[in-house]
Amino acid sequence: MLRLAYFSPLPPQRTGIADYSADLLLALSSLSATTLFVDDPEAIAPYLKAQFPIRPITAYPEERWAYDLALYQMGNSVFHGAIYEMALRYPGVVVLHDYVLHHLIATLTVGAGNFAAYVREMAYARGLEGIAKAREIARGASTPLFTWALNARLVDVSLGVLVHSRFVQDKLLAAHPRARVAQIAQPVPLPVVRDRQKVRTALGLSDDAFILMTCGAITPEKRLDVVLECFKAFSHRHSDALWLIVGEPKADVARWRAQLQAAGLGDSVREIGYIEGLALFYDYLAASDVCVNLRDPTAGETSASVLRAMAVGTPVIVSDVGWYSELPDCVSAKVVHDGAEAVQLLTVLERWYADAAARRSAGAQARAYVAQTCDPASVAEAYVAFCKANLIPGSLIPGCIGVVR
Repeated sequence: MLRLAYFSPLPPQRTGIADYSADLLLALSSLSATTLFVDDPEAIAPYLKAQFPIRPITAYPEERWAYDLALYQMGNSVFHGAIYEMALRYPGVVVLHDYVLHHLIATLTVGAGNFAAYVREMAYARGLEGIAKAREIARGASTPLFTWALNARLVDVSLGVLVHSRFVQDKLLAAHPRARVAQIAQPVPLPVVRDRQKVRTALGLSDDAFILMTCGAITPEKRLDVVLECFKAFSHRHSDALWLIVGEPKADVARWRAQLQAAGLGDSVREIGYIEGLALFYDYLAASDVCVNLRDPTAGETSASVLRAMAVGTPVIVSDVGWYSELPDCVSAKVVHDGAEAVQLLTVLERWYADAAARRSAGAQARAYVAQTCDPASVAEAYVAFCKANLIPGSLIPGCIGVVR
């Protein structure tokens, strides 16, 4: 069996990639001998401790010869700081959850008081243009967080890169034509079908309400301002409308709360906050009629929240950008960010409010789509196949990456 050193946030850490890894590891366990490397082994969920060897990430440099390959789960957040640095020192296969890594790089450099390191990363990405831009930022210019990905150094040293969308695969190969890049689905197990009425009763929600849900980390990119504008008009037409916001606020919380209070919607909008455990999260999704998860701009992410909503059988409304655009029209409705987003969103909601059969059909097709494309066992097999294909003699030496396709 392939001996993997696996680097990732893990439950109970508050990041979707931790849940992603939990789903993947259970399927991967029968295909590889996997050791988990984490910041704090004692903090990992007990069920993972019982099934996998767990080592501190600082132990890997001395122990690395015991493994065939290092597998790095890489996202654009502070949860991946130590993982990013290890992936640069000891190249392996990287799973790039976000095309953009600028937020992470800025945190590791400027956030640590080392602006010179940030300049070097900008220079690596864009040469003299990058240096000039960094100097402009030092003088107060806005930071191009979403337009300058700053992923080049990681891609260049890695033995291979796995991504979750054609959107990211195409962008990577356009910028790094010699890189080994492959698209692979997210692993999303199908949850047990829940009885909506029982779930609503347990959650204290009216069985007669028409419930919208927005979920995941609450950030400005989720475009809650657009959803709020739409919901204000929708709730004035339909007194049974209820909007649930499920997730941990990450930025601009005060500004968002002021907007919400000014809208005067009262109890028709409920902020649930962060939910511990997927079981309760799935209950809220099952209780909802529609999941509205917009995203603009995109960092090249693939939304686990959207896929989990689809897995429950809840129809979704998403932005027509990046990975979201790749979802079939029969399983999702899409909003184009052209200045009239609220009108588009209201049109979809009115259609699904009036036609429950069409709404339920979209949800059923969404669940079938996840069952077909996101089966964890199939994803794990694809992982192992890609890892074995990139175990090339000599490729552990920096500088050899990309010579052989």
